[in-house]
Amino acid sequence: MSERPAPAAGMDPDLAIDFPRPSKAPSTQHQLVTLLVDFWFDGGDWLPSRLIAALAAGLGITPSATASALSRLASRGVVEQSSAGRTSRYRLTQGARNRLRHGLQQVADFGEQSRGWDGQWTVIAFSVPESSRDVRELLRSRLRWRGFAPVFDALWVSPRDHAEELEAVCRGYGVEDFVIFRTAESSLRGKRLAAAWSPQEVGAQYRPFTEKFTPWLGRLAEGSVTPEEGFVVRTELMDAWRAYPWSDPDLPAELLPEAWPRAEARDLLVRLYDGLAVHALRHVEDVVGREAPELSGTARTLSMGA
Repeated sequence: MSERPAPAAGMDPDLAIDFPRPSKAPSTQHQLVTLLVDFWFDGGDWLPSRLIAALAAGLGITPSATASALSRLASRGVVEQSSAGRTSRYRLTQGARNRLRHGLQQVADFGEQSRGWDGQWTVIAFSVPESSRDVRELLRSRLRWRGFAPVFDALWVSPRDHAEELEAVCRGYGVEDFVIFRTAESSLRGKRLAAAWSPQEVGAQYRPFTEKFTPWLGRLAEGSVTPEEGFVVRTELMDAWRAYPWSDPDLPAELLPEAWPRAEARDLLVRLYDGLAVHALRHVEDVVGREAPELSGTARTLSMGA
């Protein structure tokens, strides 16, 4: 297995963890992270590779693809590996847990329209030398995950108040050449900040999500969902939803057209993700009982409605 590159000088090691970027199309690495987070986020238990492979098989992932993805996730610093005899075991690293704790809160808050808007934008301008291109890409990735978009190459904006967090992120990456400020758009001249996004493109991306998962609400209501189906649908549901903060800045209601499709999609997410939890956990416990009975009772489900 290749060694993970050492963090750049001055960089917070947790920020150097290279999470696979969510995408609209299923990704084996990302699906495995979703699986581990959904059921073993807080426990710190070592999971045998055969257990992870058996669960991944339900998602249509082959054993070889699972092994390859686990190896890549270990090289990224997302999971760590240990051996017990001939058995390889994996769990989320502590640094990944630290990062994911904030990410889970963002996923839970994303699209929740009750939050008001003070009319202020957060603006960050930064300069990272070409010799630190990897740091620059990590910073851009982090900005996009927090709902920022570039107005220009090194000038990014968000309608949410992330100023204090951004300063910590820049210093964590060892970036010193930056400026962050909050401003009302009325005090600026030139390009409108909201033009950093295309509302039509942002809104259209929710249609496949609602079309795919809405029929499962009826199945859930009539009680015809099997434990394995509940596990698969719940995992695919969260895996798809966690990609949206990368492409949707979670603009306040004041900046959105009426009948914005994200609200319907988020309601669908909450109802299905929490409603399928019992089914999914039953399937996971069945697989654990077959593949790793010593871990019986360790799996826990997360909730969107809490």
